[in-house]
Amino acid sequence: MSIEEAKAFAKRIANLFIEHEEVTRVWDRFDSMRTHLKAGTENEDPRHLMVTGLSGVWKTQISKRYVKKNPGFTIYDEKADAEIDIAPVIRVKLPYPFTQMDFYKRIIKALGAPIVRSDARVNYLKDQALHLLVKQRTEMIIFDEMNFIMRTKRFDNQEAMEMFKDLTNEGRVCLVCMGTPQIESLRTMEDEYIGRFGRERISRFENCDEKFQNLLVQIEEILQPPAPIGLGDVKTGLPALLHFYCQGRIRYLHNIIIEAYRLLGVFESDFHDISKSQLNVELIERAKYNLFGEIDHLTEPTLVSN
Repeated sequence: MSIEEAKAFAKRIANLFIEHEEVTRVWDRFDSMRTHLKAGTENEDPRHLMVTGLSGVWKTQISKRYVKKNPGFTIYDEKADAEIDIAPVIRVKLPYPFTQMDFYKRIIKALGAPIVRSDARVNYLKDQALHLLVKQRTEMIIFDEMNFIMRTKRFDNQEAMEMFKDLTNEGRVCLVCMGTPQIESLRTMEDEYIGRFGRERISRFENCDEKFQNLLVQIEEILQPPAPIGLGDVKTGLPALLHFYCQGRIRYLHNIIIEAYRLLGVFESDFHDISKSQLNVELIERAKYNLFGEIDHLTEPTLVSN
């Protein structure tokens, strides 16, 4: 086995992403929002969405991959006699602590534009962001880490939601706000926000059932190991063990798989014997311990009631 093939194997492990049912369902809803935006009139309000899920269900990866599936492109504007970078979908990780200045700066940065004035005030940054959203024909902004708003004690939650509302009123863009279930209280603090923002929840794999086993089968097909592992075969004991350790959360599952292969030396620069990279129960147990020790790393937070 060549070093190049071994490196390709390691890359497949590190970059693993499965378009399972939860992913495609959420992406389809994103597509629907953008289609209705383009088909509607200026008198119709864009549709918005608040997406929640426990830590580890891959909310961030779902948003990043959606942006990647809908890349920007460049067009030539005859009236302006210039090229314009079109950005149909952008992703913005909210700042912590949350501030108005950094909110608009993050949007401008996601659009690939420089901050024109280092001493700019909030209204100037807001105008620049709105101008760019229209110019670059942005249809959707995905805001990740909405919990940062609630964690910033010196910033009023309602004031933050009003900033999102103003953005939609003036920018005519669909908003997707992502975070853990705690952020649902932002949506329910006003009847107006409930009307503006739909709700979507990304679920974990609750049980070690056929869906979870099929996920493991897909993972093995993508990894293309040198010999069959039986990752999704209940007879190997791996499905039950992996589900117990990750509790159906994809990020934890991925981390365990990466760590197990690290123990096999797959990520070493001189690794080349791919035939020795075989997962088993003992390796999975060691990988889990290295990552989480004996602590209960999967305790669910107290949810905020609606």
